[in-house]
Amino acid sequence: MTATVIPDAHEADLAQQTSWLIRRCAQLRPWMQQARPDVIHACVSFMKDMEALHLEGARQVQACQQVSEALQGLGCPSLIWSSHQSTQVGPWIGCAPQIGWFILHARQSDGHWLFETMQGVSRRADWPTGARVAALPLSAGWRQEGSARALVMQVLRESRSGLLYVALCSITANLLLLATSLYSMQVYDRVIPSHGLSTLVTLTVGVLLAITLELVIKLARSTLMDHNIRAMDTRLSRQIFERLLKVRLDQFPPSVGTLSSQLRSYEMIRSFISSLALYTLVDAPFAVVFLAVMVMIGGSMVAGVAGAFLVLSLAVGLLARTRIETHTRESMAASNRKLGLLVETVEGAERIKSQGSGWTFLNRWNSLSEQGIAEDAKVRHSSESATYWAGYLQQVSYVMLIAVGAWIATTSTDLTSGGLIACSIISGRVLAPIGMLPGLTVQWANAKSALDNLERMFLLRGDNHGVEQPVTREHIRGHLLVQDLSFAYGQGPKVLSLPQWSVSPGERVAVLGLVGSGKSTLLKLLGGYYAPVSGRVTLDGLDLQHISRDSLSEHIGYLPQDVRLFSGSLRDNLVSGLVGVSDEVLLQACADGGLMDLIRTHPRGLDLPIGEGGSGVSGGQRQAVALTRLLLGRPRVWLLDEPTASMDDGAEIQAMNAIRKNMRSNDTLVLVTHKPRLLQLVQRVMVLGPQGVVLDGPRDQVLQRLQQGPRAAADPGIDSAAPIQEAA
Repeated sequence: MTATVIPDAHEADLAQQTSWLIRRCAQLRPWMQQARPDVIHACVSFMKDMEALHLEGARQVQACQQVSEALQGLGCPSLIWSSHQSTQVGPWIGCAPQIGWFILHARQSDGHWLFETMQGVSRRADWPTGARVAALPLSAGWRQEGSARALVMQVLRESRSGLLYVALCSITANLLLLATSLYSMQVYDRVIPSHGLSTLVTLTVGVLLAITLELVIKLARSTLMDHNIRAMDTRLSRQIFERLLKVRLDQFPPSVGTLSSQLRSYEMIRSFISSLALYTLVDAPFAVVFLAVMVMIGGSMVAGVAGAFLVLSLAVGLLARTRIETHTRESMAASNRKLGLLVETVEGAERIKSQGSGWTFLNRWNSLSEQGIAEDAKVRHSSESATYWAGYLQQVSYVMLIAVGAWIATTSTDLTSGGLIACSIISGRVLAPIGMLPGLTVQWANAKSALDNLERMFLLRGDNHGVEQPVTREHIRGHLLVQDLSFAYGQGPKVLSLPQWSVSPGERVAVLGLVGSGKSTLLKLLGGYYAPVSGRVTLDGLDLQHISRDSLSEHIGYLPQDVRLFSGSLRDNLVSGLVGVSDEVLLQACADGGLMDLIRTHPRGLDLPIGEGGSGVSGGQRQAVALTRLLLGRPRVWLLDEPTASMDDGAEIQAMNAIRKNMRSNDTLVLVTHKPRLLQLVQRVMVLGPQGVVLDGPRDQVLQRLQQGPRAAADPGIDSAAPIQEAA
């Protein structure tokens, strides 16, 4: 490699360098998330206020901290900054006063440092003056490994130190529980026979201190457990929701309500984890410790009574486990289906009323409710029965222990009355964890069912499935190519089959065809939202499934036919996912998209509230909002699916003018429409039929053939000729 001089950092703006650095870090470490624009913006917003590239002293430390925080947003652990290369594991990121941000890849055999800056790769013989560097970790420390179980185990490993402190508190509290039993033994055996009042005072003060310390430790344990639960809850919810966002659109199950209920079930997993930590790790093993203490105080016969009933109680609890698990699984399934039906009813309330089909949904609701109630009753009955048996065995154990102890005390000197009282108190501690077993069994059944539900969601294929490190494209030309493509929903029949089809950069194509011919599906395949069953779709020569989802979202603009808005304000829906959009640019886009009348007439303007799904605005206004958001995104590839289906003539003309105005000459357009007027936006028309492409060519020639060619016009894959004639 030829040695070159690193250009002065003043040649590039600091914000641009920061953006470049974060993107390169995401490329160098495949476990990082792709560098989203909002993460980059959060980092560079601080940089813009600094003097250009005077990265020295306190400002340099601030800049490094800001970059560290931005990289943490991508999943990177905290970076350790140093004034020299502190580890052999690279690469390293760094900054220097006269260089700006750089990436240090290695020190070569001839002693030169291999640097990479925004201007390119170069070599340097000396270490940059005033540089600060930090090594990029080889792994993020905690990342889910493709399954819900792996995620839960990883969260447990991350929380092990906090759970260990909780366990230590529990161990100490359990040891202090012995104070009351030993106090009783000493009072009955020594204080009362000898009338030792001073000893009584000393023992009483001591046991009160032990009880107070036990209270303090339990309060501390509760605080620590709350902290651990919040941490686990945050990690689980973030990772699960992130996994949901990465699920490819063609993988989503048909019932959104059922899916949402399954996602919420992670709370049951977290609850069981906290109970399991206390029960399995501490309380249950301590029963053996208490039995050992009983052996020392009362002998093996007395301890044997408590041990026998411990085993018997454990057997009763385990026998109820299978029954509880079965009914809990059925109850949770019914609950999930109920929530799914509820969501469908709320979303389709208008259609239900118009069809008069409310009684049908009521019957389905009642059926699911009855099933859930019946299964809940069975779970409750099994759990309560196990609890009653555990209580019964505890009482029988107490009676038998007193009887055996009294017999020993009256027939020998091996056991005193104080020792018998102490053993009776300790025996309650032995069987107390077993009393928790029925409730823990219910939690276990809920957690197991919840984990199975989450596992099904984690099995859904996500964006870039099977690609370890998706490619990030900074610039695209917009060349789309379809090869040997076939697609089907689930196990259903093929809905689209295309042997070969392409769109050149800057080309504008309309896709026509009958309802169900696969037009909308084709757009989703071209946008990478669906993955073909066979064949592939490429963008500038790269398979879409190999390009990162963030990169595709940045360069490909998709406008669906059925527009759904999110609850919030109009402004929120317009700038969602965008950064650095000024009010002037926003208002200009609203003017182009036809939203200014809505903004002027509403008293809250851009802050007008929008309900879930877009309630509060008309269908045409929802499409105008989606189109305006597309204009703000400035994509290079435009995929429009019936963009004016809900608009009147005036709004449609305005939308067409907005598309013409904002689409650059080298932008690519693929338009699905049944409105003849929109064909003015394209130069090429492709007619799609059940067996693939029926006609494809220049717009005027295709329309003329549809008019004049009876064979083409009669083809079942072509729409009726009437609207085509009107377009001609």
